[in-house]
Amino acid sequence: MSPSSRIDRKAERARYYLRELASFRSIAEADFAQNVRHRAAMERLLYLACDTVISLLEMVIAGKRYERAENYSQNVDILLRHGEINAAQAEILYKVTGLRNALSHDYEKLDLGRLKAIVDEKLEDIEDLVTILEKA
Repeated sequence: MSPSSRIDRKAERARYYLRELASFRSIAEADFAQNVRHRAAMERLLYLACDTVISLLEMVIAGKRYERAENYSQNVDILLRHGEINAAQAEILYKVTGLRNALSHDYEKLDLGRLKAIVDEKLEDIEDLVTILEKA
């Protein structure tokens, strides 16, 4: 499978997670607080979406043969430095990497309101970045 085919497949997987997350918009924050299954599903899909975007970053960097990053946020730095993304897009990607880390390591400290706001207000921004990375 070619690198561009792998990127296309990964981008489609990210879009799948984002579509699934969008289905949670109709559920009130209070319902998430009471229904641990809904909350766990939302958290897991957010993690998978973020992790998939990070994989896309790494795939683009590898495909372009840019220098290797030592951590997730350095992937963003590399693409910014090489002009693949702009500063506003980089800011969103820094937040995606931070959210992925929080979901992975600091889950007991997660703010439900913040997670719900991301689902309600930020999924399109993430999907736009998936498209940009797919075309890079």
